Order: sequence, then C-alpha cells, then structure tokens
Amino acid sequence: MSVNFQHLRSFLAVAADQNMTRAASRLNLSQSTLSKQIRALEDRHGVRLFATSRPPLILTREGEELFERVHKLFELAGEIDESLGSGASDGGGLLRIGTDSPALAADLIARCRHQNVDLDFKVSVSNAAGTNQLLMAAAIDLAIVCEPVGRNDYSYRPFFEDVLVAVVPAGLRDDFGDMFDLRQLERLTLLTREPASRTRATISQVLEAEDIAPLRTMEVHTREMIRECVARGLGVSFMFARECPPDHRLGILSIACEPASARVSVYIACRNDRKRRPAIRRVLQIAEEMTALRQSCRSHPGAMTRSK
Repeated sequence: MSVNFQHLRSFLAVAADQNMTRAASRLNLSQSTLSKQIRALEDRHGVRLFATSRPPLILTREGEELFERVHKLFELAGEIDESLGSGASDGGGLLRIGTDSPALAADLIARCRHQNVDLDFKVSVSNAAGTNQLLMAAAIDLAIVCEPVGRNDYSYRPFFEDVLVAVVPAGLRDDFGDMFDLRQLERLTLLTREPASRTRATISQVLEAEDIAPLRTMEVHTREMIRECVARGLGVSFMFARECPPDHRLGILSIACEPASARVSVYIACRNDRKRRPAIRRVLQIAEEMTALRQSCRSHPGAMTRSK
C-alpha cells in the first residue's frame, strides 16, 4: 500500500504544533481539509495517531513511531535537496525559521534585510515544544526558542534575554500602582496559555516560588486571544516584554520585586549537519552580532541607534 506524502507532511505539521488550527494556518490549508487528511491517513492504515482531540494534541504510541519515521523521511529528503544544490545559499534561496518568539524572528529577518542578505524567509510560529519538534524533523533550518533540546547533534547560541511583565486592562492600570504586586493575583483572574506554552511554564514557576495562588485561572490559547480577553476586562495576564506590541487597550507593568524565575533566555538553534551551509552560517553570524550589540547597549544606550 503506497503512502500519501501530502498526508504525511500534514501529520508532521500537526504533531509538531500539537494544534490543528495552527498547523492548518502554517500549511495554508483549511482546518477541515487538514482534519480530513489526518483521518484519511489513519483510515488508510488502520491506526489512531492522536490520543486527544483538543490541544495540545498528544500522539499515541503508533503516532510517536510514525513521527520518528516521517521525521527521518523528510530529513533525508532535505539532505537530497541540499546535495542537488536546491538549499539556501548566499546567492539566494529560502531559509525556514521556526520560533516561539515572533518578534525576535522579525528582528532577525529585518537585520538580514538591512545587511542585504539575498534570502527569502518562511516563518513557522509554534510553542517551544512544537518549534523543537520542527527542528528535529528538519522542517525548519533555524529555531529561535527558549527551551532548546539538549542533544549533541544540535548547536545552540544565546540570542536574547527576556522578562515577564504584567498585562492589565488600560482602564485599570492606575489601580495597580507603578508596578504589579504578584499578591494582587489572589483577588484576580489569571489568564494563562496552553500547558505546552513556555510563558505558562514560567508563570507557574514564578507563582510557585512566591507561594501565590490566583483567585481564578482561565486557560486561553494564543497571545492574540490573551490580549483580547485582557482588553475586555476578563482578567490579567503575563507576557514576555518583547512580545507585547503597542495596544492602547492594555497597560504593561513591571513586576515588583522581580523574581529570577521571571527571566528567560532565548536561543537560536540549528542542526550541526546544516550549520556550515552558507546561508545558515551568515544568518547565525548576524544573530551573534545582534546579541553582542544588545549587550553593548546595556552600558552604552546610544549604540543601537548609531549602528542602524
């Protein structure tokens, strides 16, 4: 029985994102079409691939085994593509970036454009776990992620350090004072991301360290939905500072007595067998320059402006 490679590619995307909606958006498919492809794959081979029907989608044992095989299949396809000269190079091509920090990916691409790097970019946005799975499956060339997989066949470089900030309705901002006291959560509703989210994991660590329990917790998927809920007064939330776009409906507050666990390091990662490709090497060099510039700006605030 021959396999349908489109169905396998769709399965890989859903398994990596752990979310049908995000995978459909990334593949430019409707969610119903993607669901039909996954069902067709299961029916064709008489297996059940996902143990859950709601995000985060968890693989069954058969699903995990298939993910490993499909991962190797498309990894080999990428190596063949590269050996035939179709990979990205300094003379043009496509570089695929996966990230759980969209703003940082945009920063990197903007810097590449500023330095006239002749590349096209494709960006896949997922949580940390999904981004790491995409990297392991060779579905992306570079990952910008806060929780890199500790494996010897991957290289990781520090790229950015971010910190949690409180996000509150703009109309209530003055009620919280100049800084957000975490103890105020004991009388508030906390809006949190999905369990696989690194933001949620960081918030949980902070609250555990401070021995604080919110009055009520509501799970809300995606940063966009978090912002909409906060803007409507449904609760407060936390985001990393670099991921808070300007929004007049929201108030952004630093956390009073900021705990060390509120900070997170973001890395740029790639597979060792690909880091010598000219395009990847060039973009990694630019990322390293950006990191060095940020460090310099801490002691010389005008450095960033002069470098542009």
